[in-house]
Amino acid sequence: MFLRNLEDVRALFSSLGRTFAGTGITAYSRILPVHFIHPYHIICLRRTCDLPTLRKDTPVFCLEEELGRPVWQEGYNSFDLLADPSTQQFLRSLPGPKCLFLYQSYPQLETLAGKKGWELVANPAALRLNVSSRAFFQNMVHRLNLPDLPGGIYPLKELYRQDYEQWAAKLGPKFVIQLPDIRQGGGRGTFFIRSSFEYETLRQRLKGKTWRGVRIKTISLHRLVEGTPASIAVCLTRKGPLLTGLQMQLIDLPYCRDFPENGIFCGHVWGNKSFPSQVIREARAQAERIAGYLGSMGYRGIFGVDFVVENRSSRIYPIEINPRLTGVFPVLSLFHLQKGLIPMEVFHILELLNSPYDADLRSLNEQYGQDLTGTHLLLFYPSGTKTLKPVKLEAGIYQLDPESGTCFFVTKEINPILLQSNQQFIIVDGPPDVGDGDLPADESLRRLCRILFRFPAADHGGNLSSHARQIVDWVYSRVFRKA
Repeated sequence: MFLRNLEDVRALFSSLGRTFAGTGITAYSRILPVHFIHPYHIICLRRTCDLPTLRKDTPVFCLEEELGRPVWQEGYNSFDLLADPSTQQFLRSLPGPKCLFLYQSYPQLETLAGKKGWELVANPAALRLNVSSRAFFQNMVHRLNLPDLPGGIYPLKELYRQDYEQWAAKLGPKFVIQLPDIRQGGGRGTFFIRSSFEYETLRQRLKGKTWRGVRIKTISLHRLVEGTPASIAVCLTRKGPLLTGLQMQLIDLPYCRDFPENGIFCGHVWGNKSFPSQVIREARAQAERIAGYLGSMGYRGIFGVDFVVENRSSRIYPIEINPRLTGVFPVLSLFHLQKGLIPMEVFHILELLNSPYDADLRSLNEQYGQDLTGTHLLLFYPSGTKTLKPVKLEAGIYQLDPESGTCFFVTKEINPILLQSNQQFIIVDGPPDVGDGDLPADESLRRLCRILFRFPAADHGGNLSSHARQIVDWVYSRVFRKA
């Protein structure tokens, strides 16, 4: 079947004869297929304030609701969610065959799915784990002759054998240290070193050879490029890759200053004219070469490539690949839907199910490369207090009063196309709804919610606009009170 528009997509999925369920920590992260799959279900862990609004479009099973309590287990993932007896009881109520749309797969989950007869929409866990390793990325950059940053991967003992001055002589006075054993993204296990004091602080933090409960064996050290972080989302199909334009990332926004790590992913900005056309072309060319390399290994579907565009030279360096659905989804696809485009998740699911279809990739790539306008911010639980009491904040559209810095509720709608001005914004993907309970305060980078704008809420340097700063401050002041 040739896919020209969303009606064609809906017809194709209705012919597949499967029951689809999106599975994630929050329901919003799996909401996109509701636009082209019916019936569609969502299975999530978190009880969030946006669930009543999301349920207007699709049924949602929430494990925390079912259990009647929050789940604060560190490292909780889709295997833990699907292995819970309550979740399995819900899945038994759905007609088969059952197809689960995942963030990413895990070895234990594949074993469980084999026993239960579930079909997983995800690349094999072994392939993902290989591709996501720092060693794989470093080797791939060399093989493809991509721009490379000085540095390498070393045993942890080198952190203590060599001092800051020795590394600075090799890499320059600013370098980044990453912990390859930390597989979670978003900035976890990343540290920017700009002085001997910061280097010594990190050595003290890693003295126990563990971080975030993970045993640390190696460190990755590379020169730190001062520049603009960016990314490209790719969907690798049987006919070739689909690629977005180069999207500016937001990292280390002021509300992350109390976290010990750096490079914390805080969202994306579209429409602020951040990159020259030649930089965009070079980034897409690099992403296309990476796609070819992953495709030769059998990878299919969505992945992300992170870059940094050097301020001084505008040279673009690939710094990481994320072989999974990335943090730009589903917001990116909602913006694509508003422009009448088929979202990337369609091709991601069809490829991983090996379902036959046809499409004009050249036309799609031209459309995906078009300029968008908007912003999504990720907010995190604040750190530094022992206990936090969240105040319930309804999901939907709000409006800022710039004079007072306060905001008022407008409507329960969460579609960005309904935003009328730069003073309006959407709160979604949270905040947590824990009733009368408390939230444990920690440094796990646990997400609080997303804020969506229909305008570029940050400049080329990643500085938030005055409106966006007021809105972020208001959300934090409104959602949390000290216990």
